[in-house]
Amino acid sequence: MDIIVKPVLDNLDSYIENDINNFLLPLVNYSVESTKYYSLEQIKSIKNKYKNINIFISINKNIVNKELPELQEILKEIDKLDIKGIFFYDLAFLSYKEKLNLKTDLVWNSTHMVTNYKTCDYYYKKNVKYALISKEITKDEIIDIINKSMITPIIELISYPTIAFSKRSLVTNYYKNYNLDIKNNIKVYDNKSKQKFYIFEDKNGTTFMLDKLMNGCKILKELLDNNTKYILLREDLIDHDIFIECIKNINYYINNYKTMDTNSYNNFIKKQNELLGRNTNFFYRKTIYKVK
Repeated sequence: MDIIVKPVLDNLDSYIENDINNFLLPLVNYSVESTKYYSLEQIKSIKNKYKNINIFISINKNIVNKELPELQEILKEIDKLDIKGIFFYDLAFLSYKEKLNLKTDLVWNSTHMVTNYKTCDYYYKKNVKYALISKEITKDEIIDIINKSMITPIIELISYPTIAFSKRSLVTNYYKNYNLDIKNNIKVYDNKSKQKFYIFEDKNGTTFMLDKLMNGCKILKELLDNNTKYILLREDLIDHDIFIECIKNINYYINNYKTMDTNSYNNFIKKQNELLGRNTNFFYRKTIYKVK
């Protein structure tokens, strides 16, 4: 199993020192739902500085018509860099993969839509190698995809989960409507769900993240038992020292889990709970829709 890290720093030394060789870098202006973005020139510089790492690039927003010519040129540039894969949302990528004869692999990243192995196999037949699995399904449903799909799944294990994204400038519109000073990077409390959300806005739109860290370490053993190739750890909003400590613990567990006794496993889970909390998101909780 390999760990993919979505970092928040330009200098990757602290991650690489802790045996991280796979990175997800969101492309500025063409990626959303992040607190940190990288220009194509920065990505090129990182690639030149760190020769032995694998880089995935996130281009996970809806593309508008006027952006298509520039996107084609960007994809041509990326294809020269020996990048591991491109996380995509817009279906234009399926066409461009063939039209531009791109050798760079694609990662289907449709947020809440990647929920079953049959749809994953459809994308696999469209020349998509990987899929970032939805965080809104259970551990058993994830393992079902791992075992039944031809696609290579990537499981997001640790993050502040994105729950919604809007292309509208919702924060700005709210403050303007009430003639208030415009703020950004705010937290709100929803009376109906009784939950807090972190909201931030940029020129591409407004992102809503649950203000409760997702800690999926309890399912790590079953992911390893089922030969999961990749897990994703997103550093957004997480203290860097805590994130690095978390990486160390996970790497140790991956390397030693087959020989660990019950006490060692329990200690691993305890350490991660102390660092990240106990929120397992939907891994053990089914989403059930009821008609009222």
